[in-house]
Amino acid sequence: MAERVRDVQSEDVITDALIALLNQYPKLSGQTISFGTLSEKGGVAMFPMSGAVIERDTTDILGNHEQVCMYPFFVYYRVLGLTENRKVSVKEWLDDLGRWLEKQPITIGDTTSVLDAYPALSGNRKFLTIKRTTPASLDSVGKGQEENWAIRLVARYQNNF
Repeated sequence: MAERVRDVQSEDVITDALIALLNQYPKLSGQTISFGTLSEKGGVAMFPMSGAVIERDTTDILGNHEQVCMYPFFVYYRVLGLTENRKVSVKEWLDDLGRWLEKQPITIGDTTSVLDAYPALSGNRKFLTIKRTTPASLDSVGKGQEENWAIRLVARYQNNF
């Protein structure tokens, strides 16, 4: 199996854009989604899985490159002392996050919210899609009975140079 080539130059750009986008999620209710950090007591954070990887790299006769890259990541939601109803609520919150990132409508009370556009990226990069690779599920239970719920996603973007 061939080793995948990483797009190291784009990783910080994509990470920063995803964190900013995730913190626009309409269901945050005063929460913040952090990068790579969760307190033992709870919170929501985004973690990259492997960094940016080049899926396809084409070069035209003038030497212009067009890369299609993917950036797999997951969002963890850590909580303590969940009742059955609260577990369902956390799962729905994460699944709605996935729907919203896929530009599908989500309902918040009596309001429908849709992500209209992905944020602009620096250079000649642009987001193509953000898709769920799994539904939200219980990932693990810690020593203090904190529950880690997760959803796995992949952002695909184009990089031209």
